[in-house]
Amino acid sequence: MKDSHGRNALLNDVAHMTRQVQQLLLLTEASEAQNYQFAEVELADITTEATDYLQRMAEAAEVRLVLAQNASSGAPWQADRSALFTLLKNLLENAIQHAPRGTEVRVEIGRDELSVRDWGPGVDREQLPHLFARFWRGAHRRDHGAGLGLTICQEIAQAHGWTLSAKRAKPGLLLQLSRRG
Repeated sequence: MKDSHGRNALLNDVAHMTRQVQQLLLLTEASEAQNYQFAEVELADITTEATDYLQRMAEAAEVRLVLAQNASSGAPWQADRSALFTLLKNLLENAIQHAPRGTEVRVEIGRDELSVRDWGPGVDREQLPHLFARFWRGAHRRDHGAGLGLTICQEIAQAHGWTLSAKRAKPGLLLQLSRRG
């Protein structure tokens, strides 16, 4: 029994370190403009892919993923498809990790913006400036991430000329991606 517990702890440590290395590599790639291949993409399609990809994670956390689009959300964006998927996946993972069981993570798509909102504990006003800092982690996390997910999102947004911002939602957190200056 004790041997099994030690093996599981070791496997968990390896999985944690593997994720950290993967995120460091993603961060390095996201920081280099030559790694992007821009083309017209449909934001709604990539958002649907990301929500479908994370559906099992949401179900395990007992959180509903809700996708809403307004009538003018069909305009294509100039983006690197893979990088945009990574950005959306990271925003959604972060929201799922902070959403209380039985609540939802809501994604809204507009013509020039996308928002992801959870109804979790949110962050204190003084913590908002740190959300996109490398290795910064809030005190009330359920996961064992390295504090790089939102940093990667910010790097990808900046490489595309977009703005990524965070606002307190009372309750929760609202992350907004905008392609307007």
